[in-house]
Amino acid sequence: MKSPRQRPGKHARVLMTDRRWRLLGLSARAMWLELTDAADLMPELRAPVRTAPDREQFTRLVAADAAEVGTAIEQLVQLDILEPFRNGYRLKAY
Repeated sequence: MKSPRQRPGKHARVLMTDRRWRLLGLSARAMWLELTDAADLMPELRAPVRTAPDREQFTRLVAADAAEVGTAIEQLVQLDILEPFRNGYRLKAY
């Protein structure tokens, strides 16, 4: 049986209604959207087994500037959207 086709951005409406959305900068908003879509295909973003993606892997995943990713990660951790996990971070708010 064929799985239903995934639509990019399907999490956008839900995230934009989250009370934390307004507190985030643009780079953190974009990263949160990207990570929720990517987590559909990469379960290790939500529930890492041994290792979690680190800052460098997030930079490659969202194809952004490393400094912007660092700032976005700090904001997302501060608002309890990402959480540190061993050597990296996991998506807590999905």
